[in-house]
Order: sequence, then C-alpha cells, then structure tokens
Amino acid sequence: MSRYVNRIATTRSKEEIDALLVPILQREGFTYVKYEGEDVWKKGVGLMTAPQFFKYEYLGDSVGVQAWIKFAILPGVYAGEMGLKGFWGIAIKKMLQARVNEMEYAIANPYPQPQASANV
Repeated sequence: MSRYVNRIATTRSKEEIDALLVPILQREGFTYVKYEGEDVWKKGVGLMTAPQFFKYEYLGDSVGVQAWIKFAILPGVYAGEMGLKGFWGIAIKKMLQARVNEMEYAIANPYPQPQASANV
C-alpha cells in the first residue's frame, strides 16, 4: 500500500506553515531527519511499533502532505511503506491519522481554533 497523499489549499506563507506544523510534530515526538534522500519527520524506530513518517511541502498556494508507516523487520530495518488505510497496523495508523487530521485542519483554516480553558 502506498503513502497517504493530500494537497491542501492555503493562503499562508511557508513561515506560517512551519510555525503551525513544527510545534505539533515536536509535541508528538517526531524528529526532523533525512531518510532515504527525503527530508521527513519521523517517530519511532520499530522496537515496539512501526515507525511513523510525515512529510509536508510548501507549494505556494497549497501544502502537500504525505504520511506513512514502515513495517520494521528489526529496529532500523524496514520493509515497505503502508498508507493510512487497511487493517494491518490499524492502531498505529489511527494514531498517525489523528495527527495528520490535526495538521491538515491547521493548514486549511485561516484562523486557529481558540484553546479551551481548563478553568471553565
């Protein structure tokens, strides 16, 4: 199965997109790495769960988003990519899909949603 791929229209600048997405990715434990010649955000090494990958690319009037997981044979030894659909690895796919949904929402909406106060 291939990567999840989406393109989201935006009026935001590259700097604004970075300011939105980088904190989300860092909060979720992703690190920015070069993997197989691509600059991507990666979480995990395959010890207990499949490594998760996220990539975004500013395209001027839109942002290209890609997300996938890799099946780990051994820690750091991966075989094939899986998108976010399908039963195999469903728990990890659902976690990554939730993160992708949050980032796509941030990209697509010109005004961030107000944070709920804990003292309400």
